[in-house]
Amino acid sequence: MQLIITDNASQWFKKNLNLVRDKGVKFYGKTVQPHNVKHSPEQGFAVENELERAIIVTAKDGINYHVNFDDGWFFSGMIVTVDYVEDSTQPTFNFKWEHDGNEDVDASTGASSKYEEYWE
Repeated sequence: MQLIITDNASQWFKKNLNLVRDKGVKFYGKTVQPHNVKHSPEQGFAVENELERAIIVTAKDGINYHVNFDDGWFFSGMIVTVDYVEDSTQPTFNFKWEHDGNEDVDASTGASSKYEEYWE
């Protein structure tokens, strides 16, 4: 699992979530049902400063971006790039498999398998 935050995304989070140094943002996957997973450009995020349950942390511009243990199954095996394009309503998430960085991920990739099968 890799978590990449672009410069544009970092600036968006700092401005729109009123973040200051040493604050944090938690990422989580949006699911419709327990087994209906979609790795789409729109995923969840929330201000969260506690890192005790984080399984990956990426620091950018003094802000800690992370995924907690409970949400690790959703991001497992992925290179996740969080970016922001000007005039968008929020940052977007781009998912690629770690084993093949050229393969985009979507709902047809089997991502809805039981999460135990998704751990790295």
